[in-house]
Amino acid sequence: MDEIFDKWNKIKKQINKTVFDISIPFPKNREVWICSIGHNVGVEQNGSEDNFSRPVLVVKKFNNQMFWIVPLSTKQKSYDFYFNFTDPDGKKVSLVLAQLKLVSIKRFKRKIYEISIKEFDEIKSKIVKFVE
Repeated sequence: MDEIFDKWNKIKKQINKTVFDISIPFPKNREVWICSIGHNVGVEQNGSEDNFSRPVLVVKKFNNQMFWIVPLSTKQKSYDFYFNFTDPDGKKVSLVLAQLKLVSIKRFKRKIYEISIKEFDEIKSKIVKFVE
């Protein structure tokens, strides 16, 4: 297990040194991006594959450096902290709302798609209820 953390630590150091490519549009609310979220502790959502990345929904853009994101999962569950939906490719996915987190622009790789306004409003309402 330590070797996974060691591998992630090397990648995290590289990510920290990078400058966001300004030719790529900045992430916006409602967009789903591939994001390097890393290898985390316990039950926290991990990134997948060799680059520790996974799809995330941009919930709130604070500025061009900081964003609240929620990771996506391919497992749909009936918990109050999951938001289940079907992505534009027809795949059943979910947002793990309990894992809302602040990330740097440096973690974003590429945009995948955008959530509808209606779904995004439902997601925001569910996050607010969950936080109360």
